[in-house]
Amino acid sequence: MVQQVTRPPVVRGRWYPMSWEEFLDWAPDEGQAEWVDGKGIAYVSNTPRHIRMAFFLAQLFDLYIRVFDLGEVFFDRLLLRLPARPAGRMPDVVVIGRDQSPGADARWFEGRVLIAAEFLADDSVERDLVEKRAEFEGGGIPEYPIVDARPGQRAFLYLRLDEAGHYQEVEPDAQGRYHSAVLPGFWLDPDWFWQDPLPNPLAVLRRISPEAWRRLVEEVEAEG
Repeated sequence: MVQQVTRPPVVRGRWYPMSWEEFLDWAPDEGQAEWVDGKGIAYVSNTPRHIRMAFFLAQLFDLYIRVFDLGEVFFDRLLLRLPARPAGRMPDVVVIGRDQSPGADARWFEGRVLIAAEFLADDSVERDLVEKRAEFEGGGIPEYPIVDARPGQRAFLYLRLDEAGHYQEVEPDAQGRYHSAVLPGFWLDPDWFWQDPLPNPLAVLRRISPEAWRRLVEEVEAEG
């Protein structure tokens, strides 16, 4: 008689012991789920504010990267395999280089990530600022921007690997903008995230790079 394996119920916010393979079969289709040190968790849904801010950043990255053919952007659901801990994480926004795109049927990604971004929630401060910082640093992810999405908070942190492979805080320029080293010409102004409603990503793209805007307009006109 073959013994049936009973999967743990999906109770969001609770850790369950399981192997990596069991986690891949257990993780729900909707929402974020992660696996760390032999345990899996499905997270409680994020707030609309959190989702809007993360989607805004994903749109900015996607517009810029698409115009210059720099890679691919994933929002909310790409599972990164970080074997150094080991861990499987789903950052809010992930940027992958052009030559590293995952296959259409890949269940997780273990290649080189250019940028992983997280938006802080009430239950993720320690996870994002301490645990994932160490994991992303160990995984060699060059840039890690962190935006505080909690009500009443306006914290912004941009981390970049130094030559020794350790994260250092990026200092803003005289206008308060944070410039990316892996996406040449791209920069972020933290004040965008505190606007209500959030600014139009197309208008912001024009501010970031008039050249990107010109190319986008030409592309749309050519396809029209």
